[in-house]
Amino acid sequence: MLNSQQQKAVTYTASPLLVLAGAGCGKTRVITEKMAHLVNTGACPVERIFAITFTNKAAKEMSERAAALVKGGERIRISTFHALGLKILQQEITHTPYHAGFSILDASETQKIIKDLLPSGIKKEVVNQLQWQISGWKNAGLAPTQTESSVPMAIELYQHYLDHMQHINAMDFDDLILQSLWLLQQNETVRKRWQSHIGYLMVDEYQDTNASQYQMLRALMGNGDHLTCVGDDDQSIYGWRGAQPENLQLLQQDFPSLKVQKLEQNYRSSSTILEAANAVVQNNPHPFEKKIWSDLGTGDAIQILVYDSPEAEAEAIVTDIMFHHRVSQLPYTDFAILYRSNHQAKLFEQQLRSHNLPYQMSGGRSFFDYTEIKDMMAYLRLLVNPRDNAAFLRVINTPKRGIGLQSVKHITGAAAKQKMTFLQAAQSPHIAAGLTPAVQKKLAHFCHLIKQHQKMKGRPNDIANSLFKQLDFVNWVNINANNKVAKISKVKLVKDCLKWIEALSKNKASNLDELMNYLSLQTSNDEEEGEPGIRMMTLHAAKGLEFSQVYMVGVEEGILPHRNSIADDEDNGGEQGVEEERRLMYVGMTRAMNNLRISYIKKRKSRFGEDESGPKGASRFLDEIPHELAAGHPGVKKSEADQKEQSQQNFDAIMAMLKE
Repeated sequence: MLNSQQQKAVTYTASPLLVLAGAGCGKTRVITEKMAHLVNTGACPVERIFAITFTNKAAKEMSERAAALVKGGERIRISTFHALGLKILQQEITHTPYHAGFSILDASETQKIIKDLLPSGIKKEVVNQLQWQISGWKNAGLAPTQTESSVPMAIELYQHYLDHMQHINAMDFDDLILQSLWLLQQNETVRKRWQSHIGYLMVDEYQDTNASQYQMLRALMGNGDHLTCVGDDDQSIYGWRGAQPENLQLLQQDFPSLKVQKLEQNYRSSSTILEAANAVVQNNPHPFEKKIWSDLGTGDAIQILVYDSPEAEAEAIVTDIMFHHRVSQLPYTDFAILYRSNHQAKLFEQQLRSHNLPYQMSGGRSFFDYTEIKDMMAYLRLLVNPRDNAAFLRVINTPKRGIGLQSVKHITGAAAKQKMTFLQAAQSPHIAAGLTPAVQKKLAHFCHLIKQHQKMKGRPNDIANSLFKQLDFVNWVNINANNKVAKISKVKLVKDCLKWIEALSKNKASNLDELMNYLSLQTSNDEEEGEPGIRMMTLHAAKGLEFSQVYMVGVEEGILPHRNSIADDEDNGGEQGVEEERRLMYVGMTRAMNNLRISYIKKRKSRFGEDESGPKGASRFLDEIPHELAAGHPGVKKSEADQKEQSQQNFDAIMAMLKE
């Protein structure tokens, strides 16, 4: 049941292939069908097919589809770029300056390391700027000797940071790509071994690749033809984290025999929504021309709504959702409220709560962001990697064991002088002699606990259960919670974590090293949370999803396009920032299947006060939507009373139904 364009993309294997897949055009199906084609025709054994995507959730969904479609499909190597980098480093660790069991640190931990490497008194904004700069260099695949910076000490700090991370046997997330890239580039034996592993490689969401990911892809492929990349330059919305839509053109330069296949038939949206979205995004330059279309019918006109205040916008939209839910008998899960930034959600959430409506917010707090989970992960990291100084500092007095700040400073200071890790220093009788007898005893007990569980044999969950039982961790969390509600939620967090470790020990991790490698990659909410209901999320988070009824809110100049993007373009004399914001507008519009409603405020107060940088009414992108496709278009002078009357009618109707 593939269309002709999809069929060509699935069956073509003569040379590298770039599939330009418009929104809703079935790109994931093409990838999984191609896996089946490769296996069924004998073109590639199932265990030599590799696929790369960008989120754990997408990798999981693709794995499930492949397993259902392809015989032996569960053996296809489907992962994120970071997971593939981790796998390469694990298997080739002897060819790197690192040791087995290296830690993977999150952004807050690496920020603390950067702060500690800087002179005291450096402002947090400067630390943030330097952390962002180092991440940018890593995403570009650059070593310190290849960088330039106007920021004092930035390049020197980058080198110190790399040296320190190597010393403590730790990496950050960028390192999983960068270190594996450098290994592939510098070690021909390793590079050829991995090139021989890969019989066919497929890359999903190719437009989101940054420079280091592209170079990694290039190193893995060599001069091979066994490559399919699937992407859409119109959905490249991650430039702020290094994504380069120009990688689409690089592919054509580096693989001269590249074939380009377009997927243009959309299976999601009405033709009205697609025509409007096409009209907006066509104002961007395009290295490859395409125009998505649909045979799902014309559908309703797009509604463009204007309100006097953010409060009025939130109230009217929630009322409208209630109205359509009752009148059209649509489930609440059919509705989505999309916004440019998370701060816009507050008023809508208040309205939904006041009407007791079910809703689900994406992009909330991750399970791994909770203090208790971070503490548990730090203990397990220290068992696997005794060099992990960050983990040592986090757990040395958690739970409280009477080892105070001055005692910790004595240990860390002595460790620096003796060129030891913090755990080594804590175990040194000579260094411990400088502490009080009471602290020596407590420190010895802590070190014994760690050493005991490092040597312990058994499944990861057996080790974890033993460790946290001896720590009396659940009881400590319970005692230290501020109130009854916190006690229940925090204790549940700890117990849920232990249950999850038990489940992983059965099917994903046979030892602590594997467990920690798996857990370290689970840093965001890839799984859906909460009860089914109205979906609320940023436009970035909505990518890849679809909803029957979509409300794009706050579509104003200064919000979408964002004022920072406008300012950057003005400073640099270009249009790249606004072009990416326009692609974000396109992504939002193409989430809608049947009805799309776009709203803005006539004059909104800036979050930063009444200044010229605040939002300034209707977004320029609304002017790019053809007038005939949108009711209430700001370019068409319609009676404001008509819109108010319609809103009042909706409100009256819903109130009447509620009284019945």
